[in-house]
Amino acid sequence: MSEQDGNQAAAPQLPATDDRGAWKVYWEAHGQPWRTEPEIDTERQEYLAERRAIVPDTVKGIYPFKGVRLSRADVEWLLATHENGRGPVDWNDESQWKREGLDIRGAVLYEEDLSHLPLAKIEGGLYGFGLTSEQYNPAAVLMKGTDLHGAQLQGAILDDAQLQKASLVKAHLKEANFAHSQLQGAKLRSTHLKRANFWWANLRGADFTQAQLQKSTLIGADLQKANLFMAQLQKAHLGGAQLQGIRPLLGEIT
Repeated sequence: MSEQDGNQAAAPQLPATDDRGAWKVYWEAHGQPWRTEPEIDTERQEYLAERRAIVPDTVKGIYPFKGVRLSRADVEWLLATHENGRGPVDWNDESQWKREGLDIRGAVLYEEDLSHLPLAKIEGGLYGFGLTSEQYNPAAVLMKGTDLHGAQLQGAILDDAQLQKASLVKAHLKEANFAHSQLQGAKLRSTHLKRANFWWANLRGADFTQAQLQKSTLIGADLQKANLFMAQLQKAHLGGAQLQGIRPLLGEIT
């Protein structure tokens, strides 16, 4: 038996049950270590593929997954099959920075576990100026209480997103856009937010402990009662931001 045949024989088979341990081993062997869930069934795959084929229309507020409740397993499958199987955007590969990420505008992901997923460049809102609220609102992804701990979200478009009490602890959000987003009480401890945009975002009570916010834009943001203990804010833009009751006091921000 050849070495190639031996390697193929050693590869784990498709798990026959919902044993997550077996699925984790399977995904790691197939180069997708970020996947943790059993693969969705064929019927669900066909439904999501049909939805993904819908052409977005900003004027009419039409988006492939608008109003659709997505699970982590759904998102994993959508990432794996993104761009005809090319997979998620790899931010570590500079040649991929111009790729379009997964379009989840208008999707419902309340309290879902999306931790450690490769979500760079995802589209969860509309980016740009001159648009109306009637155009912004339908595109906003709904992620209240969602767990995005350690997720790769570099360059993500999350303008107007509903992220109240979401966990973004240790997430990678370099150059991500959160203009007008709702992040009240969100956990952003030790989060990488260099050059992120929080223009007019609601950040009341958000926890930015040890967050890296260098060169980020917080113009007009509501930071009342936010925790900025040991946050790195060098060259951050805070013009017009509401800073009442932040911790530590403004004079102590480093």
